[in-house]
Formats: sequence, structure tokens, C-alpha cells
Amino acid sequence: MRRILALALAALLGLSGCGAAPDKSAAPSHGAPAPEAGNEPTRDASAPEAASHLTFRTEDKLQQHFEKHGQETGCATAEEYLAAANAVVANPAALHKLQAEDGDDLYFLESTGEFVVVSPAGYLRTYYLTDRDYFERQ
Repeated sequence: MRRILALALAALLGLSGCGAAPDKSAAPSHGAPAPEAGNEPTRDASAPEAASHLTFRTEDKLQQHFEKHGQETGCATAEEYLAAANAVVANPAALHKLQAEDGDDLYFLESTGEFVVVSPAGYLRTYYLTDRDYFERQ
């Protein structure tokens, strides 16, 4: 049932993102180490997070991340930002992989450049725009 709700939410938000198609040229360039062998991304909607409504650990963390990344993702409110991050995780087209160092689940929607990090405890860590190269290096 939660998966259906997440997919319905994704459809309402145009599969992801808050506004019109984000401008990937405005995506920040985040540095990261080279990928480890065997840590290739997959299209995986079966991860546990995909079936639930994820939140940030605290409302303050949601607000901080919204203030930092809300404009670039086209979100007008913290609630839209949260819903858009969930829509990426629930989107079957999103690439998914596990970050070896800390066990975070990483999701990347190539068509929009949206990137979401989910902690091993099941909390959203962040949501912003980047490029496939950055996702691959994680």
C-alpha cells in the first residue's frame, strides 16, 4: 500500500522534482573519490526505502536542506522538497546503489539529475541536483 502511495505521489509531482524540469547546468559539482569495483549502479525499486514515506531525522534537518537545495530543485516549500525526494526513491527509473563506506542508499534519476541519499537507518540525508559522473563516483 505504501508503494502505491509513493508512486501516486511521484505521479502527482511529474515523477519527481517540484517545478519544471530542473536545469542540470545549474547542478553543483560535488567532489568524491573514485568508485570501488563491484559497486555498479542498478535500477532497483525493491530497496526497503522505496516502499515507505521517508523523512529527515528532524524537522530542523529538513528545513536546513530545503533552504540549501530547495531553489535548485524547484521546490517552493519544505513539504514539496520532502515529497520530491520520496518521489525519486520510489521512481523505478532511478538508479540505485549502496555506498560502501557508510551503507547509505544512493538514488539518481538521470533524466532530471536528481540525487537522493538515504541513511542505513532509513532517514533522508539530502536531495539535490548533480550529474551521473558524481553519482558514479560515490
